[in-house]
Amino acid sequence: MRIADLLSHGRENAIPRRELEKLTGLDGRTVRLMIERERREGRPILADNATGYYLPATEHERAACVRSMRHRADEIRKTAEAIDRAGV
Repeated sequence: MRIADLLSHGRENAIPRRELEKLTGLDGRTVRLMIERERREGRPILADNATGYYLPATEHERAACVRSMRHRADEIRKTAEAIDRAGV
């Protein structure tokens, strides 16, 4: 079973993680790990905090998700650097 097979194209068709948990019978952590694995295998599973997971319907949707992920990664990096500078 693949999470991507349960998803539809377009943000308007997004499925919340809790619904994916119900559909798969798996816990949230396992669903998130499956999504990450599938993404790294090349399946473009997009996410939106407000709506859930979906496949891209347009290049704009894909690009917006990539921008959001890169922004979050940059914020996490900045926080890690601040903690590193602070020392013990």
